[in-house]
Amino acid sequence: MWVALAVLLGGCAVRPPLPEEPVDPELRQQALLALAGWEARGRIAVRAEATGGQASFVWRQQSEDTVLRVSGPFGAGAYEIAWSPTEFTLRSAHGESRVAYAGPDAAERFLADELGWSWPVASLRYWLLGLAGPATPAEELRDAQGRLTLLSQDGWQVNYQEYRPEGGWWLPRKLEMENDAARIRVIIDAWAL
Repeated sequence: MWVALAVLLGGCAVRPPLPEEPVDPELRQQALLALAGWEARGRIAVRAEATGGQASFVWRQQSEDTVLRVSGPFGAGAYEIAWSPTEFTLRSAHGESRVAYAGPDAAERFLADELGWSWPVASLRYWLLGLAGPATPAEELRDAQGRLTLLSQDGWQVNYQEYRPEGGWWLPRKLEMENDAARIRVIIDAWAL
C-alpha cells in the first residue's frame, strides 16, 4: 500500500527545473536567435531625473518587428509602441497614432525627445533574452552555467538577477539596466516561445 501511495504521489509531483549544468553560450545564443517570434509579459519600473514610474508590459517580437504594450495600474495610460528597423509608432489605448518617426534610429530619437534619455532599442530585445546585442561590442560575465550575470554594452550595465526555465532554456526573470541617466528594473512573469 505504501509503495502504491508513493508511486501515486510521485506522479503528481512537480517536475524539477532544468538541470543546472553548464550550457555552451554560443549554442544557447544560436538557439535563441533562431526563434521566429517570442513574447514576454511582466512589470517594469523606471527611475530617471525627469521621469519615473511603474507599468505592466507585453513585449512581442516577430523577427525584426517589435510591439510593446505598456499600461499603468488597472490598465491606466495604456500605449502600444511598435517599431521595426526603419519606423517607430506610438498608439494610445484607443488605437490613435500619436507619434511616428522614421529612419534607423527612430525609436532612440523618440525616447530622447520624449524622456530626455534613451536606451539602445536594437539591443534591448537581445538583453531580455539574456544575450548581448550582436551589432555592438560588449563585455560579459557569466555564471557557472554559462548564463549572463552582467553585461556592459552601449553605455549600459545590465545585471541579470534571476533566471527561470522556459522552453528548454533558462531565460531571465529579473534584470536591471542602468546608465548615467536612468535605472530600469524588469520582472518577466511569463514567456511564450
